[in-house]
Amino acid sequence: MTPVYNQSFLSVASAAFLLSTLSACGGASGEGEKSDSAEPRTQAAVARDPNYPEIDIPPVWDAKGQLVQPKDFRELVFLGAPLTPHGLNGGKASFPEFHNVYTQPAAFKAYRATGKWPEGTTMIKELQLVSDPKGEFPDGSTTAPSGRGYFPGPPNGLDVSVKDSKRFADSNGWGYFNFNHSAPPYLATAALKSVDECAGCHIANAEDMVYIKFYKPILDPLPLPRG
Repeated sequence: MTPVYNQSFLSVASAAFLLSTLSACGGASGEGEKSDSAEPRTQAAVARDPNYPEIDIPPVWDAKGQLVQPKDFRELVFLGAPLTPHGLNGGKASFPEFHNVYTQPAAFKAYRATGKWPEGTTMIKELQLVSDPKGEFPDGSTTAPSGRGYFPGPPNGLDVSVKDSKRFADSNGWGYFNFNHSAPPYLATAALKSVDECAGCHIANAEDMVYIKFYKPILDPLPLPRG
């Protein structure tokens, strides 16, 4: 799978080309106008975080220590979409949606190379309701031209986890955040959830705090074609 990179990094690359062109021509125009490269340089300055040296798109924290909602997360690397609909859980599923999970390109590559998630890895889970919550059948499924099943509907929430062993030493190095379990727009920032609310389930059931088995089909590289 080819990773999709955040647009800010494309802007940075474009800015670098512009700066090199201006330098070769002796700077900006003789009228002393400000270069349009000022904003891309700012983006470049915040693109990396020394606390997360292996991460290309690091998590951002506000002055209160709350996590800022990741921008353009649908452009990151898609890992998978587990589904736990009401129809298969007696109408009482805790998360009756597709769990569309994304991570940064650098984290994805690092895990493939080492089997470990680097500091600053961000797991973004956007919840997406099934197209017909009531369904056509007792199990909540419905029909489409392709057959009977469960099909994506409206987005309905955003959860994010971040690996930071120093910041989250009390929860196996990962912190968990909820940006609302409802339709967007989601919250701009989110406070850390307690261990009982989120991390505890991952501590008890997940591998390195991530449910790897759900994402292995995409984390594992595709075999090369023969010939």
